[in-house]
Amino acid sequence: MDVVLFNCGPKAYSWSLFRTLGAYKIAQAIRQEGYNCQVIDFITYMTEEELLKCTLNFVNKETEVLAISTTFLIEPGKLLPRHVINVINYVTDMYPKLKLVFGGYESRSPIETAKLHKTSYACITEYGEDTFVELLNYYKNKGPQPVFELYFKNENTYRIYKGPRNPKYNIETDNHLFTEQDCILPNETLPIEISRGCIFKCKFCNHLLLGRGKLDYLRDMALIRDELINNYEKWGVTNYYLVCDTFNDTEYKMQLWHKMISALPFKINYTAYLRADLLDRYPDVPHILQETGLLTAFHGIESLSVKASTAIGKGWSGKKARDYIPRLYHDIWKKEIYQTCSFIIGLPGDTKESWRDVTVWFEENDLHHLAPHVLGLEKSTLNKNQSEFERNYEEYGYSFPDPNNSQLWQNDYWNVREAKEFLHLDEGRIRRISAKFGSWYIMLLLQFGFDKTKFSKEDQKLIDNNQLAIMGNSILNTYINKLLTQ
Repeated sequence: MDVVLFNCGPKAYSWSLFRTLGAYKIAQAIRQEGYNCQVIDFITYMTEEELLKCTLNFVNKETEVLAISTTFLIEPGKLLPRHVINVINYVTDMYPKLKLVFGGYESRSPIETAKLHKTSYACITEYGEDTFVELLNYYKNKGPQPVFELYFKNENTYRIYKGPRNPKYNIETDNHLFTEQDCILPNETLPIEISRGCIFKCKFCNHLLLGRGKLDYLRDMALIRDELINNYEKWGVTNYYLVCDTFNDTEYKMQLWHKMISALPFKINYTAYLRADLLDRYPDVPHILQETGLLTAFHGIESLSVKASTAIGKGWSGKKARDYIPRLYHDIWKKEIYQTCSFIIGLPGDTKESWRDVTVWFEENDLHHLAPHVLGLEKSTLNKNQSEFERNYEEYGYSFPDPNNSQLWQNDYWNVREAKEFLHLDEGRIRRISAKFGSWYIMLLLQFGFDKTKFSKEDQKLIDNNQLAIMGNSILNTYINKLLTQ
């Protein structure tokens, strides 16, 4: 095996057996270049013994790279999981020529302090499909090295690759298909990509491809149809996470989606990130989404304050969200589509009182699920694009008073530690008024066998953690057994 790639999804809940898509897109690019690649998923839930057994099933003296997707592996403020470090060290000690490549959306510090035996490694931060292939070709003496920046820290030497020399990947012609080698499980909920990038430029956002054209980076619907049919015919899959930054960015895209989905010989269920202001602007789109199988929706409302929402570039939220979101949930969707409403604590002008106002609004309108997050800012960074707030933080009332902590922001009302503590203290109230399951977790529970019609009637006490652990272990063991028979 030329490349073995560790992967895991966000460990946001008990037994969050999510697959994230990036590792599989990179694996397909590697295979299309003529190399072999095996993804080992769900590594945070494996024991050290299980992960080592799965890894040694594929790694041998011919293996060039052990790659680790870190986007969800490293939780904020934490280190690489100990059992993952132990497996990496064991395997690289056994095969000293094996190269380590880390990739994903995270900071370098958890890797720098991980006490890896191998202190020289590569980090890919952007455009992984092309950059990884170019790096692999370089390792195989088949091409030039991608452009890199060299860093030394804590006795580590690492190269950061921020993009390919010759970009080739095109989302519009992406013919991604999961394969038997990916060990998909029957009736699993899978990620799928419809488009890439975002037409907006929210000032707190530091993702790639912001402000793209409305119909740029839109995947061919015929290719999406092929992927849906492939998953259905091979594994009976009908449930999906749509991983587009903004799924409903144009009415035209929604019409194409409706036409394609309506012609399928089966029905699907899915969750998606949806801009509520665009649902309001195009009143036919909520019905299109419901007709095509939307089961849960994630809305980034961020704030109900006019000042804060205007500052981030979402002025609609402060002006119309109070009235529209309850009407969408109760009157338009008849409570048949489960909504998660996401808010950010720490935006310009927002205070403890304005956050309390959000919770009162949510409870009085009997909404489904509330998801608050603390604003994340970093004064300087090596591995991601900077947001407008990060580039010009002083203009928006932020400062970074601790020269040794680039993430410790403060403004007139908060600092990041106070915001986190406030949110922690408020968790009991949030759980009480928002006891129902969030949009992504509902899709996860469907693959555990739960009935999709129950989530509006029963709260999180529906799940017994011991029962979930038994079910999760069963799913994990099935996956491991499939891996070991590859």
